[in-house]
Amino acid sequence: MESTTRLLFIRHGLVHNPDNLIYGRLPGFELSELGHRQAQAAAAALRATPLAALFSSPQLRARQTAAHVALQHPRLTPATSPWLDEIHIPLEGHPLAVAAARDWDLYAGSPPPYEQPADIVARIRAFVAEIRRAYAGQTVAAVTHGDVIAFAVLWALGRPTTAAEKRALHTIPGFYDGYPQTASITTFTFDGTCDGPCDGGDDRPVEVAYLRPYGAELLDDSAPK
Repeated sequence: MESTTRLLFIRHGLVHNPDNLIYGRLPGFELSELGHRQAQAAAAALRATPLAALFSSPQLRARQTAAHVALQHPRLTPATSPWLDEIHIPLEGHPLAVAAARDWDLYAGSPPPYEQPADIVARIRAFVAEIRRAYAGQTVAAVTHGDVIAFAVLWALGRPTTAAEKRALHTIPGFYDGYPQTASITTFTFDGTCDGPCDGGDDRPVEVAYLRPYGAELLDDSAPK
């Protein structure tokens, strides 16, 4: 019988960002009070899910979100993974208005060592491959960031992994928020075992499902994507 492996990508909760900055990988950006409540909602939604492991981006907001999940799974200790890190762009510290003026294309004109969407997809595929090898037939949760999840979804569905396509996520059936909301859960389901490199042309999941585990009472409509 083939094994079914599930990887749950959780976006961190809403961030305390009173100066409305593009924070990226800048240190010290923690969850807001509402962000903690969102993370608690995600943790509650996963309370009955048998998690084999819990991973997190190194960023503080992601580690705080993972800590809420770990409270519901006391035997798990969250482990950080650089593959789950926030995108690496040159706009950190700029006002969010700069990103909005670019229609949230944070990549155009960014030379190495900054990331392009293809770089983000490459590291997510590496993370997926490692999870499928180490946790075949089990369920793993990973706390990461909005664009990381967005590009992972585009890759998983065989769509172009571009900034323009990211803005068309609302056209994907079931992706009703149009972009991974804070503390949302995006589930990748894989059939079969993975004994080889796990990152060949057939490494995509067989199913992608999206859940925002809270209602309008915890939404922050003013929060930028």
